[in-house]
Amino acid sequence: MRSTPYQRINTPLIAVTLGFSAGVFVLDLALPLGIAVPMLYAIPLLLTSKELPRAFTLGLATGASCLTGLGFLLSSHGPELWPAVANRSLSLVTIWVTAIVVILNKRAAQGQRDQWTQLRLLLEQLPALLWVADTNLTITFVQGRILSTLGLTAEGVVGTTVPEYFPVEPKAIPFETHLRALQGEPGSYVATVKERTLRAYVEPLRNLNGGITGCIGIALDITEQKQLEAQREGLIEELRNALTHIKTLRGLLPICGSCKKIRDDRGSWKQIETYISDHSDAKFSHGICPECVQKLYTEWSSSY
Repeated sequence: MRSTPYQRINTPLIAVTLGFSAGVFVLDLALPLGIAVPMLYAIPLLLTSKELPRAFTLGLATGASCLTGLGFLLSSHGPELWPAVANRSLSLVTIWVTAIVVILNKRAAQGQRDQWTQLRLLLEQLPALLWVADTNLTITFVQGRILSTLGLTAEGVVGTTVPEYFPVEPKAIPFETHLRALQGEPGSYVATVKERTLRAYVEPLRNLNGGITGCIGIALDITEQKQLEAQREGLIEELRNALTHIKTLRGLLPICGSCKKIRDDRGSWKQIETYISDHSDAKFSHGICPECVQKLYTEWSSSY
């Protein structure tokens, strides 16, 4: 059976705790019964507080309790038995109090590790880019799912500086925003990094005393939003261009009941085809209907 790295790392510590426990047992047998030597079993229990599992701590406490009782039976008894019983009882209390404290500490440490693991996973999957820079604008922390979108890694970014990703000219908004954050003034900007458009917010980072120790920033990827906005602006421009070529006649038109001329806004009377041509894109081609042919050209009406 192949051993795991966890087992290989802790095998020496297990050997030390078992060897120390065996030494305490031998010392218990060598010394008079009235001496509370079994209290020393608390030392190997304390050694299990960090890297060994809780089951091993419980097993070690149980074994130490058994060795305490066995030492009482195998040691030579003096004239008075009650000091030995009292010392053994005190040793058992010490052993189990130590075991309980170690187990509680293990549980608290495991809870902290679980919380840190959840926090790390949350930051890695955060749909944004979160970074921290010191007063020299050296990036000391960075996380977020956008890192993979930009083709970057946290290990590759930490230790670099903000000017490596943005221009350093005085009028460059990203660089200037970070400088203002170091002076206590929050700000925001929109920048393009590796063909992605990011909207960033930068705040001063303060310690418990209120002193500024750097700046903290978060950026959102708005590339798709910018593309949709550009498409919308293009569509609006197309609609505007289309509306400039559309003329529509609306409202009541004052028309002569006899000659059918239309009066315009200035009071002038115009032929109906002239008025419609001026107020729309319609064009006229003149012809003659059969009724008018019969009225105007009687001799030709038979041909129609």
